Amino acid sequence: MSPKEAWGVFSFAVVMGDVFAAALLYDIGVNAMFAVGLGLIVPLIYFYILYKRYNVEVLSEKDIMQFDDPDDLRILCSIYGIDTTGDMDDMKARLLKFAWSMHGEPYTWVAPKAVLSFGQALEMPPAEAKAPPRRSVADTPLPGGRQRTQARRSSIVRCPVCQAPAPAKGSICPKCGSDLEFYEVVGESKVGKLMLFEKAGQVRRKT
Repeated sequence: MSPKEAWGVFSFAVVMGDVFAAALLYDIGVNAMFAVGLGLIVPLIYFYILYKRYNVEVLSEKDIMQFDDPDDLRILCSIYGIDTTGDMDDMKARLLKFAWSMHGEPYTWVAPKAVLSFGQALEMPPAEAKAPPRRSVADTPLPGGRQRTQARRSSIVRCPVCQAPAPAKGSICPKCGSDLEFYEVVGESKVGKLMLFEKAGQVRRKT
C-alpha cells in the first residue's frame, strides 16, 4: 500500500469517527450547533495538518546522489515508502527510480513511520553495510546545488542532528560526526525535517 492509499484509509476512519462523535454528542443532549461545528472543525484541522506535514518535496536525482551515508538513505527510503533492504547502492537506485517516476511532480504524499514500517516489522533487519570512504567536507556539494559559505557555517549554533553545540571551528559535529552545513540545508525542506527527526532518534539510541 502506497503512502497516499494509507492516508486514504486512515482519513476515512478519522472522518467516520468524527461523524460518530458528533452524533453521540447530539444524542446525549449537547447543543446541535456545537456538535455540528465540532464535527466540521476537527476534519478541517486534521486535513490542514496532514497536508502541511506529509505532502513533502520530491528530491531531485542530483540531490539523491549527494547522500553517501547508508543511514540517511535508509531514512529517506522509509519516508518515501520504499524498500529499505540492501546496501547503499541498492537504496540509492530505488530512490533514483522513485524520483524518475515522479518526474514533473514536485511533491508527493508520505505516511508516518508507524504506517510504513508495519510490514517491515516482520522482516529481518538488514545487515549493516560498510560505509564507503567519505569525501572531504569542503568537496561535498550541498542539496539543491547550494554553495558552502562561511556566513552559513558561522550562523549554525547547534548541530541540526543531535542539537549539540556547534564547534567554534570546523564543519563536523564533535558529538555525532554530522556535516553541520549539509544537514542545515537538508533541514530547510519538509522532507529534510522528517529525515532529521528520524536521524536524531537514531543518534539518541546509539549514545
